[in-house]
Amino acid sequence: MNENINLKKDAYFYSKPINVYFESTIACDLDCKHCRAEAIPERSPFELNTDEVKEFLRDVKRLGSHLIISGGDPLKREDLFDIISFAREIGIPVGVTPTTSPLATYEALKRMKELGIFALGISLDGATEESQDSFRGVDGTFKNSIRVLDYAKELNIPVQVNTTCTKETKSEIEGIYNLLSENFSPPVSRWSIFFLIPVGRGKELGMPSSSEVESIFEFLYEKSNESPFQITTTEAPSYRAYFFLKEFEKGNSRDEILRRNRRMGLGVRDGNGVIFVSHRGDIYPSGFLPINLGNVREEKLSDIYKNNEILKTIRDPDFYKGKCGVCRFKFMCGGSRARAYAVNGDFLETDPLCYFDEEFLKSINF
Repeated sequence: MNENINLKKDAYFYSKPINVYFESTIACDLDCKHCRAEAIPERSPFELNTDEVKEFLRDVKRLGSHLIISGGDPLKREDLFDIISFAREIGIPVGVTPTTSPLATYEALKRMKELGIFALGISLDGATEESQDSFRGVDGTFKNSIRVLDYAKELNIPVQVNTTCTKETKSEIEGIYNLLSENFSPPVSRWSIFFLIPVGRGKELGMPSSSEVESIFEFLYEKSNESPFQITTTEAPSYRAYFFLKEFEKGNSRDEILRRNRRMGLGVRDGNGVIFVSHRGDIYPSGFLPINLGNVREEKLSDIYKNNEILKTIRDPDFYKGKCGVCRFKFMCGGSRARAYAVNGDFLETDPLCYFDEEFLKSINF
């Protein structure tokens, strides 16, 4: 490699959140093995009320961000449609990630469509009824997921399918791809594979090994060249480096690779281009990095995002330690600060998912 690739950190800093993730409730009727929120069946009395949510959304509007309403299950909130309606009235693009329970009816999705949401997020962690229902802890979840995908197809709502990758579910990846590509394109426009962060209930699950991660990356890269939908990863930014190296070896230009890579989201993600607000109003760099930065009941989200010293540190790869600190891809990749924190207790440490050899990362010459 003899092309001078300029991967400066300023190119991958996001001056505002592209997506504000709002955990609208921790109430949920499923019992998922990996649940970050450790959701419960009933709503918490400490949730932001409707007026508090609206005040917080006014600040989201000032930021110019998209709102992604998650949970728990947003459909457990009786005021969900009021929240969506208000957000759309003030000009905020809204996506919703409902739990695929019986609450996700055709009528509920039709109402979301009428209110103008831009996408649905749907979880699918197994290619079969047995594997999906086991992982999600409730019988019928696989059928519900397929039913919701059918509804989205009929209603013409774009869908991002989210698949959790653990030692338990890694064998499902190929089957899920086949299921989606053969039956649900459209409505599926993006398939995102989320690599486990051991937080919440996910502490009891295992992460894929280095060799397994490399094998999964190889499969995703192979399919990305023929897939009818976009394939991305969540909390596995080292896939960007893998993708870059594969494309560079083919003789593709730096700029073209970076254009394709940018669609995956370049630079560290935790607190950079994304921010998370809990059902209580607590602000975190992401849902999987539980470092409390403040609360929207007391402070403006916009002020926290722009001025918080912890966020400034997270966004600056020059502070990173270990393998991430010496990596030539650190401005493009950034590693998962959430996984570094969960495993090492230090969000500046090496992302344990990265399987690249440290000497290779230091010596590679762009």
